[in-house]
Amino acid sequence: MSPNPEAKILLVDDAARIRNRLEDFFESHNFGFMSLPNGQRTKEALAEFQPDLLLLDVMMPGPDGFELLRSIRATSAVPVIMLTARDSRSDRVKGLVDGADDYLGKPFHFSELLARIRAVLRRSQGPAEPRAESSQGLANLKSGPIQLDVGLRRLSVNLSSERHDKDLTNLEFRLFHYFMSRAGQILSRDELMGYLFDQRLGVLAHNLRVYVNRLRKILEELGADPRTIDTVWGSGYRWRA
Repeated sequence: MSPNPEAKILLVDDAARIRNRLEDFFESHNFGFMSLPNGQRTKEALAEFQPDLLLLDVMMPGPDGFELLRSIRATSAVPVIMLTARDSRSDRVKGLVDGADDYLGKPFHFSELLARIRAVLRRSQGPAEPRAESSQGLANLKSGPIQLDVGLRRLSVNLSSERHDKDLTNLEFRLFHYFMSRAGQILSRDELMGYLFDQRLGVLAHNLRVYVNRLRKILEELGADPRTIDTVWGSGYRWRA
């Protein structure tokens, strides 16, 4: 591996042919690369290899990709792109709701995979809001019992004597920050899509609804009202102040 790779990629896929071809491809593009044939040692590999991004196949023996993703999301916010031959909408939605950052169906062109990896890495490594500033210069946000810790990228809900916390993925953090810093404003779908995604990659507007529902699910898990994120029909979404 190059002493200064562009990024380190961990692939979990039971197909040896794909692992070997992607190893050659990533090394030729100055990426660090490690692969596993199943999910049994994924958590150990995350700790030892410390990848910048995880490529996760869905259809594997043992724990499948969805089960593995849920397990990873319990302790890690590493960006994840799901890879699968099952490119149905229901599978895509399931992966995104469970915490995936992107979803690519098989077979795929390596050039498209590389473009998606770089797009996800830009979102995960880039500043939260606004784009030209570092998140270190941003203040924590509070809305009723809900607080967003910018430094830790953690959402907290304080209800009576109970406090519940959740560490957020980069995309979850960015979307929470965008909503909370514009509480009461109607945010159009085009505005949110333009902020979160690289439109050149053809991200579907449907994915935005999935991510908003993911935020609502987090609010509900922490004891807050998921209706804090309001759907304004025909216009977009609004954080209820």
